[in-house]
Amino acid sequence: MMKKVFIFSAAIALSGCFAGKHKVQALPDAELNKPYFIELNVTKYAAYPDNFRVKMDPLNSGLTVKPTDEWYDTVHISGTPQTKQDITIEISYYIRGSGGFLGLGKKNHKKFYQIKVKE
Repeated sequence: MMKKVFIFSAAIALSGCFAGKHKVQALPDAELNKPYFIELNVTKYAAYPDNFRVKMDPLNSGLTVKPTDEWYDTVHISGTPQTKQDITIEISYYIRGSGGFLGLGKKNHKKFYQIKVKE
């Protein structure tokens, strides 16, 4: 019994270490089977197109994320949600010019978003 309590306590303590790792921005809610659209400013700097990546979960959500222009600083999230499951989006990118490599000291940037899907 004592061993189970220790393992449970250790698991809770370790999960707290990872809880604040990523700041997730909540986006406006979507409705199941109804069109959704939002324009989102990801960064105030231009990003390299070859290093701009989007991961979405679930993959079959019905939404797409597309940059609006050659600067890759703003995206459109649009489509029709096909599943009643919250959608998480991770966008990773490199900033062009001195803002990314010299000015900010960090090449790879990541942002996390969540869209709640309601019926």
